[in-house]
This record gives sequence, structure tokens and C-alpha cells, in this order.
Amino acid sequence: MSARQTTRDEALQALMKEILLAMREKLLQPLTQEMNRLARNVSEMQEQQAAFYREIKEQLGQLETRVTEAPLVTLTALRDAIHQAKEG
Repeated sequence: MSARQTTRDEALQALMKEILLAMREKLLQPLTQEMNRLARNVSEMQEQQAAFYREIKEQLGQLETRVTEAPLVTLTALRDAIHQAKEG
């Protein structure tokens, strides 16, 4: 290889290195940052969703308890009304 060819190859390598570094800086880093930001947002949304489901599950449990107790309350009121009617 001649000195001229070596210099040309080195210049091409330097130019390619500069292009790759610029691509990394201008394209890949912003893309990586955006992906990290989106990943954090998704994680936060998943936490919020899990908290929402826990709250809904708790409220459904309370509702189930009330629905289960409702017939007992109704029957107790009916029994008391019958007793009052017999006494009156």
C-alpha cells in the first residue's frame, strides 16, 4: 500500500467515525431517551392501574357485604313489623 492510499484510508475511516458519532448523537441518543421516558410513563400507568384495581376490588367487597346483608335487614324489618301488628 502506498502512503497516499494509507492517508486516503485513514481519512475515510476518520470521516466514517465522525458520521457514526454524529448519528449516535443526533439519532440514537434522542431515541433512547424517548424510549426511557416512555418506559417510565408506562410503569407509572401500570402502578396507577394496579392501585385502581385494588380500590375497585375493595369497593366490590364492600358492595358484596352490603348485598349479602340486605335480605337479612329486610327480613328483620318484616319480622318486627309482623310482631308489632300482632301486638297492636
